[in-house]
Amino acid sequence: MYGLVNKAVEDLVISSAGLETWQRVKAHAALENLQLLDTTNYEDEITYSLVHSASAILDMPVDVLLHAFGRHWVLYTGEAGWAKLFSAGGDDFVSFLENLDEMHARVNMAMPDGRMPGFSLTENNTGFMLDYHSSRQGFAPMVLGVLEGLAEQFEEDWTFEHVDTREQHGLDTFQLIRETPVVVGNLRNAS
Repeated sequence: MYGLVNKAVEDLVISSAGLETWQRVKAHAALENLQLLDTTNYEDEITYSLVHSASAILDMPVDVLLHAFGRHWVLYTGEAGWAKLFSAGGDDFVSFLENLDEMHARVNMAMPDGRMPGFSLTENNTGFMLDYHSSRQGFAPMVLGVLEGLAEQFEEDWTFEHVDTREQHGLDTFQLIRETPVVVGNLRNAS
């Protein structure tokens, strides 16, 4: 996995628990001397070790940590120099998701060994379904966090539900429902 992901894990831990805690996470993962660079490709096992060690040190279940990481990822990548690429993704939540694979293709040009995930968005009678395809397992909680972070970034209200899992159907599927405010006209006291 590219260093940008690992650097974002580092940033999440440091911003929430401090540099000393990050050093403890690296020691727990037996990666004390690890120096992370954004565009360097690291073995996936390093990322998994950092996430599991952060989970243990922070006393937080892995899925909860990955969810928090997904929300953090949206903020982190915007601040880490990828904001221009993100802004080209779309002007609203839905258009951004529709262009996600194209954005990943552009990122893949800069990071050819990235093994980017794939997403497909389809509209249904209650909102949208988002299919998430990845060669990596266990990142569905991160996707939920990313969705929440993106909705917040676009200042839109959405509800998300993980409706099908990779273990059940070979991919993860999320139901996305836009929360629309109920507008009530002038109500008079009917009594």
